[in-house]
Formats: sequence, C-alpha cells, structure tokens
Amino acid sequence: MPTASPPQRALPRTILLATDLSSRCDRAQDRAILLAKGWAARLCILHVMPVEEPADLPSWRRDRSGAAARAEQQIRADLEGCGTECDVMLARGEAAETILAQAEAMDAGLLVTGVARDDMLGRATLGAIVDRLVSHAPMPVLVVKGRPRGAYGEILVATDFSESSRQALQAALHLFPAARITLFHAFQVPFEGFISRDANMQEMRDQAAAELDDFLRHVQGPADWRDRVTPLLEYGQAGALICDYVQARGIPLVVIGTQGRSGLASFLVGSTAKRLLAALPCDTMTLRQHG
Repeated sequence: MPTASPPQRALPRTILLATDLSSRCDRAQDRAILLAKGWAARLCILHVMPVEEPADLPSWRRDRSGAAARAEQQIRADLEGCGTECDVMLARGEAAETILAQAEAMDAGLLVTGVARDDMLGRATLGAIVDRLVSHAPMPVLVVKGRPRGAYGEILVATDFSESSRQALQAALHLFPAARITLFHAFQVPFEGFISRDANMQEMRDQAAAELDDFLRHVQGPADWRDRVTPLLEYGQAGALICDYVQARGIPLVVIGTQGRSGLASFLVGSTAKRLLAALPCDTMTLRQHG
C-alpha cells in the first residue's frame, strides 16, 4: 500500500531568495518577486559573504563593513520599483550551510536561487552550492534559468510512480493552480539487448499504463486537477526525453522529486541528477519526499 501523502499546506508565506549578486541571479530575483506578489508572500533576500577575505585584496577591498554596505546597496538598487516589500539580509559563513540554516529559521516555504557560471567555459552550471541546496533543503528549491515572462503556464512533472514524484505532482497542482501540467513517464524494455524490444514493447507500455492508473488514484489535489493534468508515456531514456520535450514545447518549469523508486531514481539522485538539472534549459523545482 502506498505511503499516505501529507495534507496540502497553505501557499508559502515566506520566500527566501539566495543571491550571489551576479547577473544570473537577476532572473531568480525577478521570478521570486512574481511569486511573492502572486502568493502575497513575504520575500527575503539573502547574500552570504565569505568569513575571511583573501589576504592579497587591494586596500579599498579590505573594509568588511564597507563590503556589506555595498552589497546591500546593490540589492536595494536592483529592487527599486519592483512593487513589493523585501527584507534584505547579509551574513558571513559557508554559503550553502548559511542559506539552509536561514531558510529553516524563517520557515521558508520556498527557496529560490539562480545558477552559477563557469568563468572558463562561459556556460551556466549548477555549482556546488546549488547542488547542496537541492540535496538538503527540506522545502522546495526553485532553480531559475529562464527570464520570467509571467506566471508558469505549462509545467512538466517527471514521475517514476514513486511517492516522491506523487508529492511533486501535488505540489505543482497546489502552488500553480492555473498551470497545465504534463505528467511525464519514460519506460524501457528490460534487457533489450538480449530480448526483442519490439515483441515486448506493448507489454511494457501496458504495464506502465496500469501503474499510471494506480498512481493517479492516490493523488490528492483540487477538484479540477484531472482536467489540468495530461499523462504522457514514452519509450526511451528519461533524462534525454525530458530535455528534448522541454526544448521542443518551450516548457518553462520542470518539477521533480529527489527520491525515486526505479527508472527516474537513477538520475534523480547522485551525479546523473546534477547532469539533468544542469542540462535542462528551463527552471527546475525539486522537492524532497516527506513522510
């Protein structure tokens, strides 16, 4: 019998945006502001500075209080005209641990951040800090890559029919009540190098369809949730298919649980998860399973 899903919580009352003040975090800030307005939530912006500055800094960079003042000034300048009240917080410490501690202390319902940039290759990467946030935050983590152009109208939720992916679907239904959702499952024929793929394809599709029906029976959502969810069963490798579907359809957000049962489990945990989250061109929201 499946584990009982937790009851739906109210919309987040507090959103924490973690920023390194780089241009990549501007998009995360714009998205966090949109969400805060839509949910009537408090928005807190946190910038973590290193405990110790490098010893070889020029003289004008050695004033710690001055560095903090400049950081706050930049954040407030970026917020000018945003139309919502924001709390600005500065801290010193190890970035990921400080962000996680602050998010839990304020009972944040959502943690928002941008992606790092590989200065040598000139491309966006997840980075060690974002990877740790995704792996350890008890609340949903939204990693923003795209330029916000309004509310999320279409969302892809990846499922392996596990309880974790069920909670991911329920969260998407709850947090984004106007969005259309594609529930995506990829299946493969086991040992297809040794048995006929074509001969077993329909059997595996039928099995996936039966599992899908059972999965949907245990979803807890608003009264109209079935009208908003379109299941999609597809043969192939899940990570590659999801990336291709997102690019082909222009999906702005993918929601995934970070604990899988099978199939998706191989890339929702460990190094393959990092590759998927880095490869997706859109925003991603990850959720750790509760209960």
